[in-house]
Amino acid sequence: LQAKVGRTLDVIVDEVDQDAATCRTMADAPEIDGNLFIDEGHQDLNVGDIVTVEVDEAGEYDLWGRLAPAQ
Repeated sequence: LQAKVGRTLDVIVDEVDQDAATCRTMADAPEIDGNLFIDEGHQDLNVGDIVTVEVDEAGEYDLWGRLAPAQ
């Protein structure tokens, strides 16, 4: 997962709550593969949205990122 840090990925939003949006890449299976969490600027996201994210951090199983600027 460390190799994904600094990359830009398209992800689908699986869940949104007050703390973060839980997402996964198109290649990841729900409830099996790791998640990507967006914990800033996620308030306007909805389940099912596909967004572009810049990956900032990798853990053992999950990634953390932020919404990429609109182009």
